[in-house]
Amino acid sequence: MKALTLLASGAALIGLAAPAHADPADDAFLAALNNAGITYHDPEHAIKAGQKVCDLANSGTSQLDIIRDIRDLNPAFTMASAAKFAKAAAMAYCPERLSTDSGGTNPGSGSGS
Repeated sequence: MKALTLLASGAALIGLAAPAHADPADDAFLAALNNAGITYHDPEHAIKAGQKVCDLANSGTSQLDIIRDIRDLNPAFTMASAAKFAKAAAMAYCPERLSTDSGGTNPGSGSGS
């Protein structure tokens, strides 16, 4: 859970703004958050939090643990919104984690998505 400390600041989710130095993956991630109805105060923090989701998935953290940590660090999130955040991150930064044979580390298929 302490590995997701960045998520607490990254998804303190109120307001919208465009990042100063966006790349295509960042743009796709922020667009996916917007489409999911997830708002954020600072796009750079949201991007870092999204990238952290993939770091955790790539290090073997289970999808459910990632989603629970996102929810726990962001009290406004339900399990469903935390799953949407994780899925948006995976789609943008680690799409290989969206496959069904990911060994339980797929953040995009957790409960509530």
